[in-house]
Amino acid sequence: MFRLFLVPFAAGAFNSPQILKLSGIGPADELQKHGIKPIVDLPGVGENLQDRYEIGVITQMNSDFTLAQNCTPGKPSDPCFAQWEQGQGIYTNNATFGGYIRKSDPARRVPDLFIFGLPVPYQGYYPGWSVPLSQMKNQFSWTVLKAHTRNRAGSVKLRSADPRDTPEINFHYFTEGDDIKGKDLESVVNGVEFVRRMNAHIADISKEVVPGPKVQSREEIIKFVEAEAWGHHASCSNKMGPKNDPMAVVDSKFRVHGTQNLRVVDASVFPRVPGYFIVTPIYMISEKASDVILASAKSQRILPVYQSNLSSCLPQIDLSEI
Repeated sequence: MFRLFLVPFAAGAFNSPQILKLSGIGPADELQKHGIKPIVDLPGVGENLQDRYEIGVITQMNSDFTLAQNCTPGKPSDPCFAQWEQGQGIYTNNATFGGYIRKSDPARRVPDLFIFGLPVPYQGYYPGWSVPLSQMKNQFSWTVLKAHTRNRAGSVKLRSADPRDTPEINFHYFTEGDDIKGKDLESVVNGVEFVRRMNAHIADISKEVVPGPKVQSREEIIKFVEAEAWGHHASCSNKMGPKNDPMAVVDSKFRVHGTQNLRVVDASVFPRVPGYFIVTPIYMISEKASDVILASAKSQRILPVYQSNLSSCLPQIDLSEI
């Protein structure tokens, strides 16, 4: 009886490196520390974690927005939700009024800021973040997103050998990481200052809510950004690269170095955070992974077996019966 298996998995920038480490694939010293026998010593697993920086400048307008005045988010009788079910209405868009791509510094080779406007008070994703969006009818946000970040010093490490424990995640934001000169921070601060200059020309603004009038000097803006910036494009913790790169985890066909028939296909495989938003690149690598997996299965008669946890018992399939 001849059995071969193909195991691709996608658990994201945090859990993919965690699963690999729990399975004995990762930095040998970290695995041994938690009593896990190293099977493949890959120092790059869980390293190179990256994200974007985002910050919001929120203003209060002289009057309420009327765009969503009839919407009642979260309620069964929400008329805007009923419109959405028919493919119509305000819920069919992303609520972005407009966007502006610019350089944080004229000397930059390519633009690195995306500044977009939302008719809501948006301060990132925190518990209950959506509540003010439906309650505040007269606040507007300019969100400054910093692309092409320099910092690549984040990490995902095990807390223990218990798979039920969440991993220890540390992005080492700003100068805590390897952007010692603070170029990322400088770019975000430049973006906030640009938004403020732009808002100064809008007569319908009654006041600035965030960061507010108490934050004026550049030093005060720096402290505001360091304390309040967020990100939601976590990626790069299982870096793609050639086998001779000691920090590479997967090859160009998503195969985990030092293993057979094991692939990781998610945002963790990017060497750098791509572009401004990562969803389209994720779709692209998914398409490519599908192609290479099917080609491999066809040429080697390997059966795809989809498991979310490598420690699960794989089903035994007799190829002679196919």
